Amino acid sequence: MTINGKRSGLYAVAGVLVAVLIIASVAISGYMIPSLRFPLFAPSAPPVLNTGTLAVMLTDAPVNLTHLNVTLDSISAHRQGYGNETWVDLVFINNVTEVYFDLLALQDVAMNLSITEIPPGNYTMIRMHIKTANATYANGNITDLDVPSEHISVIIHFEIVQGETTKLLIDIQSNWVAISQSKKLRPVLKATVLPS
Repeated sequence: MTINGKRSGLYAVAGVLVAVLIIASVAISGYMIPSLRFPLFAPSAPPVLNTGTLAVMLTDAPVNLTHLNVTLDSISAHRQGYGNETWVDLVFINNVTEVYFDLLALQDVAMNLSITEIPPGNYTMIRMHIKTANATYANGNITDLDVPSEHISVIIHFEIVQGETTKLLIDIQSNWVAISQSKKLRPVLKATVLPS
């Protein structure tokens, strides 16, 4: 019995020592246990100073343009189900080879770009090629813009039915950040099928 009693006493002393070490290390680290308060180790309150607050914010204001002129020299539609490269060329209004317009003049106004008879079927994309673009700033300066070398595409599903007219409205939104910082035109395209 004395051996077991000594062993039990030794375990009890070791347990108490481990508990004291854990409590001391928690207190020294500054971690606060809600039910355990150590007034000697409590962090002191920060000193009260006569200070103000500075809030720094960052934004990108739009470029102050008066004109954003664009020249398109091709437009086509992708026909689904006839291979990956089945593009149907569309014809510009009045059979011209290029269309030049001020994109800013089209705010809340729709311009007819193409009315072309094409084969019936499901179509999945419209693509256009921008030949040139320039921006006129409010101070009168005119800057030629770099334009995408490849076609710009807008993904939209529409169906051409024989004898019927399908109307698409393409909204071209220019990327003001790109124009202001790097003189590049990177338009964002969004298209919708208009009700008949």
